[in-house]
Amino acid sequence: MPAMNVELRHLRAFVAVADAANFTRAAEALRIAQPSLSYTIRQLEGQLGFRLLARTTRATSLTPAGETFLVEARAVLARFEEAVGLARRMAVGEVGTLRVGYLIGAVVDLVPAIMRAFADRYPELDVELVEYDFSVPRCGLDTGETDVAIVRPPLELSGVRELTLRTEGCVACVPERHPVAGQTEVDVARLLDEPIVAAPGAGRWRDSWILNDVRDEPATVACEAATFEAELQAVALGRGLSIVPASAGRFYVRPGVRFVPITDLPECTVAVACRADAPPAARNFAEVAVRTAKEAAGHRS
Repeated sequence: MPAMNVELRHLRAFVAVADAANFTRAAEALRIAQPSLSYTIRQLEGQLGFRLLARTTRATSLTPAGETFLVEARAVLARFEEAVGLARRMAVGEVGTLRVGYLIGAVVDLVPAIMRAFADRYPELDVELVEYDFSVPRCGLDTGETDVAIVRPPLELSGVRELTLRTEGCVACVPERHPVAGQTEVDVARLLDEPIVAAPGAGRWRDSWILNDVRDEPATVACEAATFEAELQAVALGRGLSIVPASAGRFYVRPGVRFVPITDLPECTVAVACRADAPPAARNFAEVAVRTAKEAAGHRS
């Protein structure tokens, strides 16, 4: 069978004539000249090799082949419109799959609210949620495992946009018998000679949580812990202290440890981050996350 060059315009023209049963009315509906419409139909019939329409001076009707072709032509046009609509929705981030990472312990009270708000706004998106421990603070953004992530900066990643969700103070997590355990606050200088529990790995993120940014000498690392559970257990056993966000004192209370606010450390941040080349759904998620965080902050105030 020779190759055919049938275009959507041919199908639309044919369906219009079939619906109107008249070339003049069909041309008016398509907003084209009648001679142009007649030429388009002749092109289509020439490509197909058979007649679709029976024309007389009084009426235009479908041939038996035309009746069969009309059903399929309508189906092709409907499927095309469906494909265009689906692709358009994909392009604006309304459908598809979104891979979301989040750092363990980061805004544990806010993550469920963000996920619910996002599901309400984009119900046809399939969201894959992955939790990362302290050994992977970039939460898959650097490897492409995730499209967007809820993280605690600094990430040290180029081409990544960060939007702040929350800021909070830092506290010292110390054994319950530690000399500062009963204090209402403590200066960071008081903590620098103590052994400290660190996240696995290396880099600025780990350094910031073991206070290397404010030390003259590197920290004495007592042990490493990849989760809050492991970290608090190490502190409770007296192996060292740790530096944690203030929210840890609310969500990770454990026997044997105390949380003491640090007066002179900068606040730490939770952010939603995505790469510059992330899919539109990732940017949509970031917008929903920021809006949800602002709403939650308003309710708390």
